[in-house]
Amino acid sequence: MNRTFLEAAYRLEIQKDMTKAWDVVLAALAAHNIDRAMYVVRDDGGIPNWFVLSNLPKDWPKPLIEDASFNEPFVTQCCATFEVSKLGSVYLENHERYVDDETRAYVATLSGFDWHAGLGIPCCLKGSGRFGGFIVGSNAKRHDFERSVMPLADQLQTFCLIAHRKFEQCRQAGTQAEARRRLSVREHQVMDLIAAGQRPKAIAQTLSLSEASVRLYIKNARMKLGVSTNEEAVIRLLQDVQAPVR
Repeated sequence: MNRTFLEAAYRLEIQKDMTKAWDVVLAALAAHNIDRAMYVVRDDGGIPNWFVLSNLPKDWPKPLIEDASFNEPFVTQCCATFEVSKLGSVYLENHERYVDDETRAYVATLSGFDWHAGLGIPCCLKGSGRFGGFIVGSNAKRHDFERSVMPLADQLQTFCLIAHRKFEQCRQAGTQAEARRRLSVREHQVMDLIAAGQRPKAIAQTLSLSEASVRLYIKNARMKLGVSTNEEAVIRLLQDVQAPVR
């Protein structure tokens, strides 16, 4: 990768906040005349579960993800392989036999945002549990885009994979933090005493509870934290101490 992408990759590595990480990505892309970007991933499953980052007006297409019938064309059609795809109105003819009316309308909306040429960069493939990636581009004409951006395709793909890994880490941390916030006051009390080395029988005496109730609080806390042992639960809680929800 060139120096700009390498420096941005380092800044990503030390970020813990999703918004700041996204800003690092946008700045690196803008330095290469790529000023329009979306990161769109979907979790596998019967109910669509989308995650979107975008620098388009109103974070578009984020307003669309509440619709159960929404299918982002790139994610839906181009994430079977890691091949980078040319996207946008200037490349629509390349995909003529695959394009339906909904996709045409989607591309037309992008054109309305003055986005005409772009690349779809898969970062996780269908069948992996979560699939999607980056769609990046600009308002450049086809010739200018291919001259200025296409030579960077391999570097862009590497950089986007690094960014995807960081976003996954941030999402996982956010999920864990949310689970910690959902622990009840009593569950926090019990887990604090577990962390201090007390066993359920002693905890029951300390909190004037039955031992069965203590074990139930422990079981519920582990389930909310997504772990299978008390030791893992304590580690999770120590990683990001949160005030209990009352």
